[in-house]
This record gives sequence, C-alpha cells and structure tokens, in this order.
Amino acid sequence: MDPQPIPAAVARGGPPPKKPGQTLVLSRRDIEGLLTFESALEHVEYVFREWGRGNVVMPAKINLDLSRCGHDSWSNAMPAFVVPAGAAGIKWIGGYGDNPRRGLPFIMGAILLTDPRTGLVLAVMDGAHITNLRTGASAAISARYLAAPEAAKLAIVGAGTQGYACLKALSLGPERMTVRVADQSAERRLGLCERMRRETGLDVREAATVEEAVSDADIAVLVTTADRPIVRDAWIKPGALVLAMGSFQQAEDAFLLSVDRIVVDSLDQALHRGEIKLLAESGRIGRDRIHAELGEIVAGVKPGRGSAAERILMIPVGLGTHDICIAHHVYRLALERGAGTWVDLQS
Repeated sequence: MDPQPIPAAVARGGPPPKKPGQTLVLSRRDIEGLLTFESALEHVEYVFREWGRGNVVMPAKINLDLSRCGHDSWSNAMPAFVVPAGAAGIKWIGGYGDNPRRGLPFIMGAILLTDPRTGLVLAVMDGAHITNLRTGASAAISARYLAAPEAAKLAIVGAGTQGYACLKALSLGPERMTVRVADQSAERRLGLCERMRRETGLDVREAATVEEAVSDADIAVLVTTADRPIVRDAWIKPGALVLAMGSFQQAEDAFLLSVDRIVVDSLDQALHRGEIKLLAESGRIGRDRIHAELGEIVAGVKPGRGSAAERILMIPVGLGTHDICIAHHVYRLALERGAGTWVDLQS
C-alpha cells in the first residue's frame, strides 16, 4: 500500500524552539486556546491509520496501582513515537478517587514531548485536556468505521468530563442523532443534557436508568468509573455498536461472550485492561476472539462491520500515540503563536 501524505496539521518536525536548548511549558489554558475537537479528530484518525500500517512505536501502558497503599488512585505511563510525524514523548496520567471532593478533576496528568534525535525535552504540558479530546475523538472515529449505516440513536452512559468529550466529538459527524444520557447523578445528567442542547442543538435528553438509555441505541458509549457490570446483554439490540471506554468491565459476561465482533485499539492492552480483562485472564476470551485492531480497519488491512445486524464491541483503552501526536501539533502551534512559558531544564 502506497503511503498517504501526512495531513498538513500533522506535519513532520516543525520550527525549531525559539530558545534552543530550552523547554516550553504549556498550561491547560494554553492548550485550550490551541486545540480544537476538529483537529483532535484529524490526528486520531491519522494515528489509527499509521498504527494499522505499522508506523508507530508504542509499548503497552505501564500501570502504577496505589490502592494497596491506601490511596484511591492509579497512574499510567504511556510512551509513544509516531514515526512519520516525528513525534515522540510520554504521558503520565491517572485517576484520583478523592479529587472531586477536593475540587479537583478525577483525571490528572502531564505530557512530556521530546526530540527523538537528541532526547531534548521540547515541551511539558497539561495532559488532561488532550486526554479528554482524544478520548472523545476515539469514540467518534470508532463510530465512523464501525457503526451500522443510518445509525441515529446515541446513548452516553457516564455524564462526566469524558462523557461530554465523547458526545461533543460524535456530534461533529454528518448524522443528526438523538441522544439519551444516563448517570447515577441526576445533576450531572441534566447538566450534560442542557450543555449539549445549547452547544449542538441536538435532541439530548436524560434517561433515568442505564437500560432506558441503551435499549434502543444504535451506538452506546460506556464511559464510567464503574467497577462492576451495569449493562445487560438483553438491552443491546442487533446492529448496535458498544464503545466500552471505562477502566473496568461495564457490560455483563453474556454480552461480551455473545457479541458478533470485538474490535480493540491495542490488542496487548485490551487483554490486560478494561472491558475484557477478567474474561481474558480466566481464559474465556483469547486473542483469536478479537476481530481486529481499529487501526487495521482504518488502514484498510482488515474489514470492519460485516452486516447491519452485527452487534460490535469496540474497546478503546487509549493509545499514547494519540496523545503524543496531538501534543506535537499543540507544540507546533504554540511556537507559531508565541504561547507558553520557556524554562531551562539543562541549567
């Protein structure tokens, strides 16, 4: 397969630092002024395609679980290199259960961008905003390649920050969808519905239960912190696409074992984290049960949906390559626009 040109927004390299040898620090506010959902979508699709072509270097996430030490928290180290874009670095990101009562986001993290030729730290930047946008973009690209034709009914289970990001990214597609939002917090449900009606004009309504949200959905996005199954097999109709984006299993075993196709973003990660982790560890789901990595479908290496009636499970555990490629884009824009603060880590 002939390589496709790198999109202009994903250009290789970039202008040199205005202060050679120094590092650019970018805050969340800096990044919010530079990164759009539209550019996140472009970068995520590009990285999936290059993943399918074998043009990225990314080991599986390294997890630091602090629960054994009495802390309700975990962190992941996510190194990555997107070869055609020349983008290299690492993301350090985690979830902190006590943060909401402290007035802090549940997800906290940072991205360190490096020059792959020298190891120079080009930039240190907030990781949470990039994570949220690329998570939403992953949902939208998954739906683009795996949802049934004419899919028009969307369910969002989990009305937190990433639930918003998924809904926002999916709303940018050409289809006009009706949306049902479920969350154990009525305040969060209503808040997300009101915000999205205001921002998109879509028919977005709350669902009192998870069953009410997903039972007629063409696309069901499960983006919760639940650590037990909350979705029954009988609720998922033929032809539905389920995006399981939580850190733990959210659908009952019967659905995971009977679904027509399972697609993942990274096979190595999906067997050890997220939706099918427990079934994989018990030997009830193996590598032979995974139809494809999404990058293989985006790159045209493997087919996507086989029929309109298939129920498909997509498990996007999260690719560090997405974060690093987007961070590289943000860094280039920051240099062009004079954003951020320079520091000297070498002195």
